[in-house]
Amino acid sequence: MNLSAPQLITWIVGVIIGVLGICIHLNVMSVPALEDVIRPFWLVSAGFVILAVSNLFKRL
Repeated sequence: MNLSAPQLITWIVGVIIGVLGICIHLNVMSVPALEDVIRPFWLVSAGFVILAVSNLFKRL
């Protein structure tokens, strides 16, 4: 399996989503629009999935 580094914008989006989930879970920040729709665990998971998928595909 050949892995490639993700593009910068994909990496930034994945990290921001993950950090947002961690900050909401630790009550560092509050985003009422997101808290009613999705749990912080799923935000962190989505960030990791974005990073993992971007490693598998070259142009992502």
